[in-house]
Amino acid sequence: MSEVRNWLKSIPTQNKKIAVQMKVGELLEAGNFQQLYQYLIDFDFIKAKIAVDDLQVLIEDYNSILHPAKPSDITAQQIETLRLIQGVFRLSEDIIKQDKKQLIEQLWSRLVGIENPDIQNLLERAKKSRRNAWLRPLVPTFAPPDTELIRTIKGHTEIINTVVVTADNKQIISGARDNQIKVWNLETGKELFTFTGHKKEITSLAVTSDGKLLISASADETIKIWDLIEKKPIMTRNLHYGPVTSVVLTPDEKELISSSDDGTIKIWNLETGSNIHSIKAHKAEVKSVTITQDGEKIISASFDKTIKVWNRKTRKLIKTIKGHSSEVEGAAVTPDGKRIIGYDLDGEWDFFFGWIYVWDIKTGEEIFQLSGHDSVVQSVAVTPDGKHLVSASGDSTIKVWDLETGKEIATFRDHSRYVNDIVITKDGKLAISCGSDPSIKVWDLTKVWENNRVNYTPIGHIEEINAVAIAPSGKWAISAGCDCKLKVWDLTNFSEVCNIEIERFAIVHCFAITPDSKQIFLGFSSSEPSTEIRKMKCRNPRTQEETFAFLSPLHLGNFMVVTPEGEALISGYWGNRGMKIWDLELRQEVGYLGGHEEEVSCIAVSPDGKYAISGSHDTNVMVWNLETEERVLILTGHVDLVNSVAVTPDNKYVISGSYDHDVRAWNLETGDKVGVFKGHEGTVLDVVGLANSRAISASEDKTLKLWDLTAKSKKAIATFIGSSGFKRCAVGPDGRTIVAGDYFGRLHFLYLEG
Repeated sequence: MSEVRNWLKSIPTQNKKIAVQMKVGELLEAGNFQQLYQYLIDFDFIKAKIAVDDLQVLIEDYNSILHPAKPSDITAQQIETLRLIQGVFRLSEDIIKQDKKQLIEQLWSRLVGIENPDIQNLLERAKKSRRNAWLRPLVPTFAPPDTELIRTIKGHTEIINTVVVTADNKQIISGARDNQIKVWNLETGKELFTFTGHKKEITSLAVTSDGKLLISASADETIKIWDLIEKKPIMTRNLHYGPVTSVVLTPDEKELISSSDDGTIKIWNLETGSNIHSIKAHKAEVKSVTITQDGEKIISASFDKTIKVWNRKTRKLIKTIKGHSSEVEGAAVTPDGKRIIGYDLDGEWDFFFGWIYVWDIKTGEEIFQLSGHDSVVQSVAVTPDGKHLVSASGDSTIKVWDLETGKEIATFRDHSRYVNDIVITKDGKLAISCGSDPSIKVWDLTKVWENNRVNYTPIGHIEEINAVAIAPSGKWAISAGCDCKLKVWDLTNFSEVCNIEIERFAIVHCFAITPDSKQIFLGFSSSEPSTEIRKMKCRNPRTQEETFAFLSPLHLGNFMVVTPEGEALISGYWGNRGMKIWDLELRQEVGYLGGHEEEVSCIAVSPDGKYAISGSHDTNVMVWNLETEERVLILTGHVDLVNSVAVTPDNKYVISGSYDHDVRAWNLETGDKVGVFKGHEGTVLDVVGLANSRAISASEDKTLKLWDLTAKSKKAIATFIGSSGFKRCAVGPDGRTIVAGDYFGRLHFLYLEG
């Protein structure tokens, strides 16, 4: 037993809280840095500290040894170890605050891949401390603590549209679709206070350089000015006749400029709130307005596909830039006032290309284009020195560009949905983004400037996961995403074996693997429908084994399953109330299961091959005899559409997950209800049956939950919290290896312990 555990065990229960709270200070005062180091890398002390203190206090404990007031004997390697552990707490603060039991999962999910003896000892001790069932990450699931991501801040209940930072870099201010404005401490991520008063979503924010006044724009057609010191509203102005889309302060901060969907730009006296001037600027919605640093030119961007440059003093139009081929979403200007950066909604087939255009403000000519985003660009910010551009996109990424060469130099990826806004601190060291997840993220730009980036790429896809499966052999897994890619993964080392693009804009919705693990049937939608079956080879570069994947005709379905003996495939497709049975040798339809009152949404087959189970929009689960093709059971109870059905390996229980947030289980032979399992706070999108009468569910509420179907308590026996909603999960033949896919596109490889 370690020194720390002996110390914790020796403390009387009534004294433990104060003893744990005081320990770091006592060791610092005594100058016992090596002993303090041992405490801060000890899992038992970390767990005890989190139990009695706010997580931010623990983060500051690490600062006390990383930045000591007196000389210490801590080595460089020890400092790096402490920084990594502290980084985990900073990055996972939102999740651990939600559930302190997630401490172990967060440590494993961010540190498992780091080869450091003290960190590996920490992980092993954490693992041994957990006696109940839990889901242990097998690979780094989330961003490790040495990447650009510093912190994730959560608190808004809906999409965050806009974010600003005060000039002293101390506060972040955000506005969201929940009609609220929140003020946060940038260093700690703590919410300081909230402004309410707007009747619709907040669209834009601006803050004075002294940090005293905040200006907000809203879809309720108003502009409000708030006192950040007194924490109260000062005035409201409502002369726009459409949603106010953007607000910006003039450099002297005497005037405020706003834009609106009513096609106008308005100039206001900041002190009195009076409207000085209105400009009928565009023929369509004006989506953004900005001003040059010398205060002489106003730049507006509009859905009429133009960017316009105005003389601030005369209110006259100087230049119209007409080079955009689609609606202009926004524009920014470089600090020297010489270049405009515009971004629009260019795209086709619901795929946006994310182009950014750099224009000469004087001539209106295009200098170059920046391409790299896979979806619409939502916001851009220029660094204070004018050398770089940071862009935020609907593809959930943030990109950093060199404005001299036009080259992309970095990509940040941790948002799970659209990134809606991006700002840069005055010193150019930090970027702050907000998104539809809804979250705010703080990024360290100095890692880019100093070329000190860690090469981290999340395992999975660049868009949401549609389907996952583990081959019956247990050797490999397969995943499909909305990025039109099909990927195969080696489960011995979790490496990507194959990355297949079926065809342009073809999205795989489901697949089914034959029992011999040699064939994969795909259900996909495409802009170029095909009825022929095409064969692809996938070779594992490590073992040289081949996996054969067959691209199925489009009419095979949007969800499917292969029977256990591998002779038949059962499929259904959206809008249809029944399912087709296919002979896999003849490649012909040989049967049909019909009886639902609304479209079928999911299907499963019992492990013994006797029954098919279907779920439907009619809220019912039905059991079918596959030999007679007759319906034998109707299982009722859900109050919303059924998303997923499964059967336990012993053929005893049917499990279902629904939009009503519930997991339900029935006896497969009798149809008797086994239980209703509550605990999810969002739609249950997938369920999987396990041995020992257990099941796993995946939900939009960002959790995977493990259930004991026979327990008296119908509460989850284990939970894994992700950063994005879970869409699909699968379990290997060992009953313990789990792969789960989320809306971020991330694949989680987990192991069921306990």
